Amino acid sequence: MKKKFFVAFLLSSSLSYSCDMCGGVNGNASIGLFASNRFHTFGLKSGFRTYSTYMYGIRHTQEFIWSNELQFRTQLHKRIQLMGSLPYQSAIQKTDLSTDVVVGLADPNLMLNFILIQKQDSSGMTKDFLSLGGSLKMPLGKNVSNQNALKNLYPGTGSWDETLILNYLHQFGKKVGWQTEISYAFKGKDKFDYRYGNTFSLSSQAVYSQKIASYRLLVSGGILLENHASSSTNRIVDPSASNKGYVFSGKASVNLLTYRWLWSLYAMQPLSQQINKGSIKQQINCGISLNYLIKKSQKTKK
Repeated sequence: MKKKFFVAFLLSSSLSYSCDMCGGVNGNASIGLFASNRFHTFGLKSGFRTYSTYMYGIRHTQEFIWSNELQFRTQLHKRIQLMGSLPYQSAIQKTDLSTDVVVGLADPNLMLNFILIQKQDSSGMTKDFLSLGGSLKMPLGKNVSNQNALKNLYPGTGSWDETLILNYLHQFGKKVGWQTEISYAFKGKDKFDYRYGNTFSLSSQAVYSQKIASYRLLVSGGILLENHASSSTNRIVDPSASNKGYVFSGKASVNLLTYRWLWSLYAMQPLSQQINKGSIKQQINCGISLNYLIKKSQKTKK
């Protein structure tokens, strides 16, 4: 029973949704480390990101973005999950002469996740877990035309976006596992005929579990690669502001499971990047989340 509970934690939900970052590029929607079919969850995630923009090698602006997201996951069937997120964002851009602030509701997301494979050993521990998800981001957040110099500070993108996500976990033993996630986002255009470029994302990380008294501590470490295609207006790319490029980051998280709560801390630090010909640089991305776990009813398990 304890082993099964540990696996349920290792595979419980942790969504990460956000609008496009400064410069028009950001990571895709993500199932992340957790995707269990044993619990319904709801919670709050708070994140902080920083960026800088450069002109002729000289830093021109600094951007600071805080986001807060209400998250939920409900088990519609033993192999089908519905997940959602409602974000609110505050962004600040500083230059030598001014400071601009943009706050407002970001684009909400809904995702259906289908569990394709869940293999267990004789003790009940999950050895292999594979799921395929599809998310829809709705253009309900605060947004402006790309003619506005502060567009990338706004929390909404103004477009319907769809993302496909493949998530796989392999458990090597009682304490060590490996999780990999691949996703591809198809970006729509807004009412101004502006379209952010499609985004490919690959995440891979090792997971170590350790029991501490009646709690369970999980520590993960790995890498994240994001590649962004060019943005366009009326299918025409502006070479000076295409937002095309990649970010390769190291990532780590610390997660603590109590009887009803899941606490998570995470951080990502770019190791190599090239966005918009080097005019945009991403710094640290970190945050904390807290989720309440509700065990499924017997009726849901059938």
